[in-house]
Amino acid sequence: MKRKPLRILNSVIFLIILLAFFSPTILASVQTEKLLAEIIERREDKPDVFTYINMGNFYYSLNLYEPAEKEYQKALDLEKTNILARINQSYVLYKMGKKESALAQLSQIIAEDPFNAFAYYLKGKIYQEASEYDLAIEAYEKTVELIPQNDKLLSELAQLYQDNDQFIAATETYIKLGKVKAAPPILENFLAFKADACCYLSLGDYYHSIGNVEEAIAAYNKATQFAEDKKTIALAYYRLGIINLKGNKYEEAIKEKTLSQTTYPLRVKDFTFDNFAQAFLEIGDMHYNAGDLPQAHQNYELSLQLADSNYIRSLAHYKLGLTYYRSQDYENALREGEIALSLNPEYLSDQQRLTDLLIANSWSNLTKKK
Repeated sequence: MKRKPLRILNSVIFLIILLAFFSPTILASVQTEKLLAEIIERREDKPDVFTYINMGNFYYSLNLYEPAEKEYQKALDLEKTNILARINQSYVLYKMGKKESALAQLSQIIAEDPFNAFAYYLKGKIYQEASEYDLAIEAYEKTVELIPQNDKLLSELAQLYQDNDQFIAATETYIKLGKVKAAPPILENFLAFKADACCYLSLGDYYHSIGNVEEAIAAYNKATQFAEDKKTIALAYYRLGIINLKGNKYEEAIKEKTLSQTTYPLRVKDFTFDNFAQAFLEIGDMHYNAGDLPQAHQNYELSLQLADSNYIRSLAHYKLGLTYYRSQDYENALREGEIALSLNPEYLSDQQRLTDLLIANSWSNLTKKK
């Protein structure tokens, strides 16, 4: 009878010892679960970069550009170097009418990573939508260089070439895509279904590029017969002017230069004759330094007739003044100097040129007194 209470007491002591042994483990387990729950909760509450980017993309798909830009900015506030957020934000800025900011941001990305094809691509898209085809083509060509053999990119580039009237480049790109069969001369095929000034201008460029000058001249002359396309006609006259200028046919070159500018006075770097005017100035200087004043005078006159900018005109008048001065025609020397100053006052500001003009002026006054 006494053994039963003793057995019960032993069991109670064992349970107490067991509980004492396992209670830290049980408490630790509860604390661990609580800690894990807190970590999970904090993780769910923590903003995620891609959540903001996805939300920005959603707003963009609805043409809600300002909310989209704010979401991309939130992503950048968390991770300022996130390239996806930066690129997406750039294009959204453009859609918001902030073209220069968008291009500046894309240029910065390219400066940091010259191999970022997507940044080049977006720059190309922006320029394309703004009809700045030369810049768009430059960006697309870089994209294609970084991502070669991509049919979609090549197709878009070919279309850009075509929109920019670069039919040779467009055709060559279509050939790469297998959409056009190569058949020289390529551009003659276009004339079978589309005879216009652009096609003949491009055909002339093609012949000129392979050294067939006579065929080029014929094509350029044909381009000038399409009265509806003033810009292309002006370019055709310009190309003819270049050919005649290189062939020393100065009168024809000057006439075609005048026709090009009166037909369509486009002011771009490649459209002016200033580069040829400068060449005549250099030739004139050679004759002037050799003492052949009549030849120097003739070349300065040609330069003056070809020049488009006041900078070149001013220089040509000044040099004509020098030839008059050396010929002791001081009145005309002064006149040319004054014209030069009126065209470009700042250019003739250095001491030597002012001295030359003062000498001419003094001699002119002396001759008048006599």
